[in-house]
Amino acid sequence: MNTDQIIQHYNDLSGYISNWHMTMNRIHRVNNNLPQEIISFVDNCYDLSLMLSYLDDNLIRLENETSTPEGLDHMAYAQTRCFLEVCYFLVRVLFDNISGIIKYFYDKNEPNSGIPKNFNDLLKRAQSGKIPEDLTSVITKIKFNFIKVKDRRDDIGHNYESILVFIDKDKNGKITLEHFGTLGRSPKKYEDIRQFFGSVLCEYQELIDNLLDLFDDKFMSWYKFRPYRNLCILSGLSGNMLWWACKYGKYTNKGLIVKEIDIPN
Repeated sequence: MNTDQIIQHYNDLSGYISNWHMTMNRIHRVNNNLPQEIISFVDNCYDLSLMLSYLDDNLIRLENETSTPEGLDHMAYAQTRCFLEVCYFLVRVLFDNISGIIKYFYDKNEPNSGIPKNFNDLLKRAQSGKIPEDLTSVITKIKFNFIKVKDRRDDIGHNYESILVFIDKDKNGKITLEHFGTLGRSPKKYEDIRQFFGSVLCEYQELIDNLLDLFDDKFMSWYKFRPYRNLCILSGLSGNMLWWACKYGKYTNKGLIVKEIDIPN
């Protein structure tokens, strides 16, 4: 038997904005396209979900091998490193997508708010009080694992850093997989691969949760209605990001239901 997951939740950013878009078209009797910012966001969510799936497949391959050089699956090791670097890049892009979406709506409705496209710049402006106070309270609630992703992505892209995978066994003989960078900018710190990305995706989903609560009030002020939140039922690849956030990052929400199901081989 293989297992799959089914996830039910309400806080889906793309669905929320799609409902806003349909209502706006119905009110104004036009057929405007979705903002490019949300199209890019949806595409990158799919890309990251796919890369996480490939990453996990190769982690499983490594866990099924011994930790000795003779038993190492060298192809799985090389592909794990590759997908790790891609995931760093895509997570960084995803946060920038969120900043772009925020900028789109504030530029349309509060054009002097000073919202940048770059999420790191948005975070800095929130910390220095240079954006609206209600948005500042949302942005500054995140736990700043994003900063680790941003710095690691910059080191990979601009400073020639390599990502290595450390394979060890715990006291029970179970293989553990951790990763670290080679630059040595700080004391070498091994981080469990799944737990690290799970914690980042937990932070990402908590940011979405808080942002949608803010958008409920802002959209009512801007457009005189709140987009409704559909119950999203996700499975397989479509739920992969949220699955990592829940299973490895300990994300919880009162409207969230996560189930594992057995799939015949």
